[in-house]
Amino acid sequence: MTTRALRRILVLVLMLGATLGLAGLTAAPSFAANNASLYVVQGLPGRSVDVTVDGRQVAKGVKTAAVVGPFKVKPGSRKITFSDGGTELLSRSFAVKARSSWDVVVHLPAGGSTDPTVTLFRNDTSTVPRGKAELVVAHTATVPAADVRVDGKVLFSNIANGQSLNLTVPVATYKVAITPTGKKSPVYLGPVSLTVKGGAVNRVYALGDPDKNTMNVAVHVLATGSSGSERPKKVDTGTGGEAAGAVRFLAKLTR
Repeated sequence: MTTRALRRILVLVLMLGATLGLAGLTAAPSFAANNASLYVVQGLPGRSVDVTVDGRQVAKGVKTAAVVGPFKVKPGSRKITFSDGGTELLSRSFAVKARSSWDVVVHLPAGGSTDPTVTLFRNDTSTVPRGKAELVVAHTATVPAADVRVDGKVLFSNIANGQSLNLTVPVATYKVAITPTGKKSPVYLGPVSLTVKGGAVNRVYALGDPDKNTMNVAVHVLATGSSGSERPKKVDTGTGGEAAGAVRFLAKLTR
């Protein structure tokens, strides 16, 4: 066999190897693209929590109000377990869809119970209007149904533990406080100053127990990108409560 023939065979082998390599590379992203994303919000006061997903530890020593992730998981039924110092606190099984995003919040239930619970919130990462931000306030504290006051006005009313409400707002700094439904006092939380990020979902979680002076807030910001007009076209009412005066409040802000 001549040297030229050997070179031709070598080139063909290399081309075939490259083709097979490329085929393998394209298959892997296709599988990964179907994964779901899990973020964990640690809402238990005074604890450092370890997190296990489907038997595999994904985070260790997560402190109060911290947000960790994303953890990529296959679509279908998943099991998440929380423990503290080697002692299991609770486990929860749930189903996720391909390419979905979730905040998994471990927190205290209403009524002063010290036994933790888990609430899942699905993240809507679709685009928001340019110059605006999506503000989502979630009630994951031990207090009863409450009002959320933004700049002194009741923006969301009667939100129960485990529920959330969302609203598209201009990018700005707001003072947020949580009070009993229909009352100005006692103030469970705040007012705290919150600067929302544009082109993003700004999730705010109220955490803890006011009777034990452990009220806190966790903030999770997920970028979405911006598009559309300057003015928001809709007001979403989230998963519970009432968006009290939200339309009037938003109209004032956008003037």
